[in-house]
Amino acid sequence: MLANGAVDGCYRFGVFEANGRTAELRKQGRPIRLRGRPFDILLLLLARGGDVITRDELRQKLWPADTFVDFDHGLNSAMNRLREALGDSADNPRFIETIPRRGYRFIAPIELVGSRVGAPVPDAPESVSASPKALTAPATLAAALTVSRPSRIIVLLATGALAVAIVVALVYLRRPPAADSHRSKMTLAVLPFDNLSSESDQEFFADGFTEEMIAELGKLDPDRLGVIARTTTRLYKNTRKNINQIRQELGVDYVLEGSIRRASNRMRITAQLVQTSDMTHLWAESYDRDVADALTIQSEVAMKIAHSLALALRRPPPVAGTGPSSSTYDLYLRGRAFRDQATEESTRKAIEYFQKAIAADPQYARAYAGLADAYWLLGAPGWEVEQPATLFEKAQSNAQRALALDPQLAEARAVLSMIRLSYQWDRAASEREIREAIRLNPSYAQAHQYYSTVLTTAGRFDEAIAEAKRALELDPLSAPASTTLGVRYYYAGRISEARAQFQRTVEAAPEFAVAHWGLAQCARAQDDAGTELAELRRAVDLSGNSAYMRAHLAFGLATSGDHDRALAIQRELELESHERYQSPYHRALIAAGLGDREEMIRALERAFADRSGWLVFLPVEPEFAGVRQMPEVQRLLARVGPVG
Repeated sequence: MLANGAVDGCYRFGVFEANGRTAELRKQGRPIRLRGRPFDILLLLLARGGDVITRDELRQKLWPADTFVDFDHGLNSAMNRLREALGDSADNPRFIETIPRRGYRFIAPIELVGSRVGAPVPDAPESVSASPKALTAPATLAAALTVSRPSRIIVLLATGALAVAIVVALVYLRRPPAADSHRSKMTLAVLPFDNLSSESDQEFFADGFTEEMIAELGKLDPDRLGVIARTTTRLYKNTRKNINQIRQELGVDYVLEGSIRRASNRMRITAQLVQTSDMTHLWAESYDRDVADALTIQSEVAMKIAHSLALALRRPPPVAGTGPSSSTYDLYLRGRAFRDQATEESTRKAIEYFQKAIAADPQYARAYAGLADAYWLLGAPGWEVEQPATLFEKAQSNAQRALALDPQLAEARAVLSMIRLSYQWDRAASEREIREAIRLNPSYAQAHQYYSTVLTTAGRFDEAIAEAKRALELDPLSAPASTTLGVRYYYAGRISEARAQFQRTVEAAPEFAVAHWGLAQCARAQDDAGTELAELRRAVDLSGNSAYMRAHLAFGLATSGDHDRALAIQRELELESHERYQSPYHRALIAAGLGDREEMIRALERAFADRSGWLVFLPVEPEFAGVRQMPEVQRLLARVGPVG
C-alpha cells in the first residue's frame, strides 16, 4: 500500500467506487480486480482530485527504493492497468488526464462518500454477464473476441448489439430528468466503433455494427430519445475530438462508444455510455464470448427484451438461430459500404455483393432491401443511368421480397415508398409506405428526407420543410440532409431561406455539388444570372460532368440569352445518348429554357414512356412554371396522376 500514509476515504466517480480502507474498486457494485500500485495511484489521484500529481511525487511515494529506469517502466505499466480497469484512454481521457512531462490529474467529478463500502449501483440485466475486466477504451484495448464456428458470428454480433441497446435503454429510461427538463427529448450519438482487428479489411464489420446499434437504439423510445444518424457520426471516425467537443457540435446528451476486435476463433465487443453534461460514465461493459454459448445467450436476451422492454422496443426480438451466417453478413456489410459511397461504380459494386449475400442466404431480408435500394438509386431522378422502368422493376421486386421476409424492415419500406413515387407515380401509396417506415424507426433520418420529397411533389411545402428539419436534427452534419432542407425552401418559394441554407452547406462541405446547384437556382430566382451560371459551372465540375447538372447549365445559359452554348450542351448530350442512356427529361428542360415548346413536349412524352421519376415533380418544378398551363402539359400531368 501507500508508502507515505494510506488514503482511506471512499470515493465515487461515474459508476465506480474506490474504498481506501478495504482496498476495493467496484463498478456498479461489482468488485473489480485492481491491486497494488495501480490502485494506490488511483487513491492518490482521487484524494487530490483536480490537482496535478507529478511523476516525481509518485516515485517518492510509491517507488522509494527503485531506480529511475525501473520507476519509469513501472509507472507506465501501472497507469496502463489502471486505465484498463476504468475503461479510460490516454488519448481521450474521461478520468485521468496525462500532463506531458509532468504527471497526471483526475478530471472527472468526485464524490466523497466516507469510508463505507459503496452500495451497489443498479446492475445491468442479469442476462448480460459481466467480463472479469471492466471495459477497455478503444485506444488501449488489446484483448480479442472469437468465434468457434465462423458461420455463427452474426448470432453473437446481433446478441451484442441488442444487449447494448437494452442496457442503454434501461439506464436512460430509469434516469431522472436532467436539469434542463424543459426539453422534450434527449439525444444520443453512437460514435463509430473502433476496429481493433489485425486486418484493416474488417473495417466494414465495425462500421456495420455501428449502423446496427443506431438502428436498434432508434426504435427504443422515440418520443423521449432521438438517435443521431450515422451520416453525421461517421465524421468522427478516427478523430481525436473529446466528448465535450462532440456535445458542443451535436448538442447531444449521451454518447455511446466502443470497439470491436475479431480474431481467429473469438470476438470481443466493448461499449460505454457517457453523459456529456458532466462526463459521467453511466454504463460500461465488455462482451467476450465463445460462440458455443451464443444461442443460449441470445435466447436469454430475447426473453429479457420481451419481459422488461416490450413497451420500449418497436419490434419483436429475433428468434435464436435465425440470423445469417458470418460469411453472408460480411457480404451484406460490404455491399452497404459500397452503397454508402453513392457513385455509379460503387453502387454497381454494391449490387454484386448484395446478390452474393442473397445467393448465400435466400431468406436474408436485409440483403434484398439493400439490393432494392441500389437499383432504385441508379434509376432515381438525378441519376437515371439506365432506362428507369427496368431499374425500378428490379428495385420493386426486391423490396417486396424483403418485406415478405420481414414486414417490419424500415429500410425496405422506405425504398418501396420511393418506388411508389418515382415509378408508379402514386403519391398516396408512397406516403403510406414512408409513414410506416418512420413508425418502425422514427430516428431513420433518410426516411424523413424521403417523406419531405413526397410532400414536396404534392405541393405540401410547409409539411415538407418540417420533415426536412426533422431529418437535419437527426443528421446535423450531413450535407445531403442540409441540402434537402434548402431544396424544400426553394420549392416553397422561400428563396432567402433557401439560399442561406445552401450557403451553410457549402461552408461546411464546399465540394458538395447539389448545394452549388441550389445556390444557382436561388440566384436565378433573384435575377442574378452571373452567380447562377458560376454556381452551375461549379456544380458541373464537382459532379463529374453529370448530365443532370449540364442540362441545368444549358437551361441557365438559354434563359440568360446564350442559346448557342445551350444548344452545344444539348448536342453533346444527344451524342452521348448513342453510347449510354440519357434521360429525356434533360432534353425537355433544355428545350423549355430555349422556348422550344414542341421539342419540350416530345421529350416529356419520352420521359413518360420511360417512367421517369422526374414527372412527379413537374407540377411543382419552378423551371416549368411558364409552360405548366399548356394543354399538352396538363394532359400529361393528368396521365401521371393526381397531385394530392
